[in-house]
Amino acid sequence: MKSAEGSGRTVEEAIREALRVLGARREDVDLLVLDEGSRGVLGLGSRTARVRLTLLSEMEEDDTAAPAAAGARAAAPAAEATGELAQLAQRTVIALIEAMGFRATVNAEEEAGAVLVSITGPELAPLIGRRGQTLEALDLLVNLIVAHSCGRRVPVVVDVERYRERRRETLEEMAWRFAERVRRTGRPVALRPMSSAERRIIHTTLAQDSGIATHSEGEDPERRVVIGLRGGASAPSAEQIPPTPLPGSPPQTPDDSTP
Repeated sequence: MKSAEGSGRTVEEAIREALRVLGARREDVDLLVLDEGSRGVLGLGSRTARVRLTLLSEMEEDDTAAPAAAGARAAAPAAEATGELAQLAQRTVIALIEAMGFRATVNAEEEAGAVLVSITGPELAPLIGRRGQTLEALDLLVNLIVAHSCGRRVPVVVDVERYRERRRETLEEMAWRFAERVRRTGRPVALRPMSSAERRIIHTTLAQDSGIATHSEGEDPERRVVIGLRGGASAPSAEQIPPTPLPGSPPQTPDDSTP
């Protein structure tokens, strides 16, 4: 994956240096804070801040970075004809969910080089799971099976009862609410751990706000987005946000729906 590290007196300065190296914009990268740095005491024990930026496009498509190799496999026509990839994904999803005991309608279509699979039916909340974890596992399994069947990686997006669409709306609303809290209190907020796709939604949404900065901290599966004031004006200690009930998931507590 294409990434770059940056260093500076502050995290923001380190980010700017890494962005210059990548030639990218803030909303196009995922940020990992390696070291927040320290001024030390009387000049002793000071450390520079260090970050690593990774292009979001590379994170999504790091398995497709060898077109020559893919071209060499293009002679295998197993699922290359128009509509056959969608049929393969559809059959795969049907077999998996039936094995799990679910009965539902499964539709699949090809769009912009990817396959979109939609699952609809009654009592499908368990197929989504807590925080969408069951859906993410199903999505991963379908992608692995389809890739193995056709000899190359084919992006397959599996959705249940429009969960992903509703989840995006929930995340965007959450991002703006907590950005307003940060603006009001001057204190950064660390959201609950999220997947890379969900963190990307938060970063992209708040990139529109010139007064707010976001970055990711920690390692998966505990990696989370921290929302703060741009320029490092926020307090050093971030407020921790507990899990939020998600659309289509079983109820959870405590509820953080009010900032």
